[in-house]
Parts: sequence; C-alpha cells; structure tokens
Amino acid sequence: MIRIAAVLMFATAFSTAASAEDRPLMCFGNEPSWSVDLTEPGLARFATPDGEALVYRGAAIRRDELGETLWRGSPAKGRDLVAWLRDAACSDNMSDTQHPVTARVSLPDGRFLAGCCRLVVPAAGPAAEMEQEASPLEGPTWRLEQISGAEPAGLAGLTRAVTVQFEDGQARGFSGCNNFSGGYRLEGDRLQLGQLASTMMACPEPAMAVENAFQAAFAGALQYTVDGDRLTLSAASGGSLSFTREAPPQLDGSTWEVTGYNNNRQAVVGVIGDPAITLTFGAEEVSGSAGCNRFWASYTTDGDSISFGPAATTRMACEEPLMTQEREFLAALVSAVTWRIDGNVLDMHRADSERAIWAVSQ
Repeated sequence: MIRIAAVLMFATAFSTAASAEDRPLMCFGNEPSWSVDLTEPGLARFATPDGEALVYRGAAIRRDELGETLWRGSPAKGRDLVAWLRDAACSDNMSDTQHPVTARVSLPDGRFLAGCCRLVVPAAGPAAEMEQEASPLEGPTWRLEQISGAEPAGLAGLTRAVTVQFEDGQARGFSGCNNFSGGYRLEGDRLQLGQLASTMMACPEPAMAVENAFQAAFAGALQYTVDGDRLTLSAASGGSLSFTREAPPQLDGSTWEVTGYNNNRQAVVGVIGDPAITLTFGAEEVSGSAGCNRFWASYTTDGDSISFGPAATTRMACEEPLMTQEREFLAALVSAVTWRIDGNVLDMHRADSERAIWAVSQ
C-alpha cells in the first residue's frame, strides 16, 4: 500500500494534464551496450548483449509543456525500472544520425544509463496503404537551387549540395555544413515542419552563410508546389526555396568503407583492425574485404529494398577479435533489407528497423 500511494502521489505531482506516451520507441546506448524496447504499450523490455532480456510492466506520464515523458515499470519481483525521455536531439556516437529523443534509464541494480531513442514506424497494412495517397513531395531527394536571403554564388560554391528528403514523417538532409532531421506533416498543399535537429560542425564560408539562410527559411508552415522535377516551398512572409529532383542514387559501380555494423546484440559497433572493411557493388554482386578475408555475395534491389544471397569468403585464418568481427559484419550485411545513400553515406537497415551497416564512400 505504501508503494502504491507513493506512485500515485508522484503521478499527481507530475501533472493531472499528463497523458500516456504512445510513441513506439527503441532506446539504446553504447559503452556499455543496452537497449529498452518501448514499442508495446505498458511494457518495457530491457536487454544487454550478455544478459537475458527483462520485461517490466508499467506506464508513461507525459508533460507536453516540458517535452518530457517518464516511463516507470516493475518486474514480477524486484525494484522498478525508470526511464526519463526528453524531446531533444541525440547522437548515437556511431554516425551523424540525430535521434529525436534523449534517454536516461535507472535500473533496479542502481546502474544509471544514458542513450538515445529512435521512433519505430510500424509497417502499414494493405488497407492503410490503400487509404494513404502518397504526395509527390515524398520519396525523392530534392537539391536546393535557390533560396531567399542567400547569394547564388554561395550555393554554387558549395562542395556538397544542400538536399532534403521527405519520407515517413521525417525530413532528412544536408544544409550546407551539417546533416539535419526532424518531423513533418502534410495538410493539403501545406508542409508543417517540426523542430529540426542537426549535427554541430563549423564550416568555412560560404557553407555557413548558406546553412544559416536555409535553416531560417526551412521552418514552420510552408506551402509546397511540385511541378515535374521542381519543388517550391513558400512562406507567408514571402520567402521561398526552390529545389530540383535528384536522380535516384545507384549502388552499381560504388565503393564504400564500412565504419559501423550491427553485432546482433542491439548495438552498432565500430570497425577495428586493418585492412578496412569495404563494399564494392557491381550490377548483381557485392564484394570486398571483410577485415580478414575477401568476400562476395549476390544482391538485388527494388527501389530502396535490398536482398542479399549467402556470403562466400576466402579461407584465411586471422587472430581474434578479427574473426569474430568478420562473422558479425557478414551476418549484418546479409540481414539488410533497405538501403539509402545520403551524400557520401550508405545506410542499410534490417527488417526490425535496426541499422545493419553504416559506410562512407571511398
């Protein structure tokens, strides 16, 4: 009774306006590696690479004005797991990817963990796919050609073009110096942008001037018009951005150096040792170095979907941990079912939305 009363007092103090958090989240961290699966309402599944997954039953309390959620739950026996989830940009430390939620997790054994959460987008069923008509805005990568408040010479002087892609409620792109991401929604011909998160690099001019102008214009409510291969975004203030549709990226003929892979223990880990792990894509086959042996595997693509055949390798033996790394990398590669190229980055994901491979162009 004392414990129940304490929880009720905490909930009342937190706010009577608080509502249960219904966003499906996958929270995770490295050093040490851990994950908390919050994709099913009322349940949290905590796991580490070397431990058995533990299930906690509980609920979330939300304070919208603070942008915070507290999730608290109990196991069958023992003390509570408590997760503080804050709407704030969070880097996974393995790439420039920015996740929308920062997590702090208190465990029953006294450990206090820090990490990020990504939003898990559930697969749409056939009925939902029929009801939802895709907008011509969504899918392609759009390259910025003109922007109010920026000199044309500045855009022309960039070593990498400003780009944006709208997909599954997330806008992702490159703003001249930094990568960015954030939520959006469409209401007729209006694009409503949420708060954008970005990396925090500093760049020489004209990159910073272009980025500042882009970030000022690419915000809030914008009217959009798609005319063939051209996209125009217009603000009520009169400012506008003009984009051109980029040709779809191609894997065939590309070569990449892998910088991170999924070790199948809820963690994307960096590559160790020399030589580097590489991927070279031909028309129907990918080959390269797995860190010890050469490998090759067949693959096919259909849009942003990809399917790999079994990987074959040469038979050289290397010392540990290179052999373990090689096995885990090859397993991660063939587990990939989606791919995307963003500038100089190849990002592949598994069927459960976990990242499989992160690589940069050579």
